[in-house]
Amino acid sequence: MARRLPQGILAHAANPPGRGVTPEARARAGWLADLDPESRTWLEQLVSEGVAAGLHKACCLLDGVAAIEDGPDKGHLVLTHVAADGTETRLNPESGEMLHDLFDHHLHSRG
Repeated sequence: MARRLPQGILAHAANPPGRGVTPEARARAGWLADLDPESRTWLEQLVSEGVAAGLHKACCLLDGVAAIEDGPDKGHLVLTHVAADGTETRLNPESGEMLHDLFDHHLHSRG
């Protein structure tokens, strides 16, 4: 994820595309343009941490260590890759290394 993702999000916010740009998006773009470099760095770090937290939570849901529903009867998510030849590979097996652990390891190994 490094720095590309938050910079991409902020670049999109600084110059919102399309014809129907809302007044809120224009105001955000102006606010971003007025940020000093140190504030922009802090904002990039916050965006990066928010994205990482969201992806971690999604992996936890796929791993079954977090649930979507409340109560005792919970379903589970299954993530499967289907190859062109029809071969199916479950990407979030019930045992073995968990996706959220792999994500955390990847995130921390990159700094």
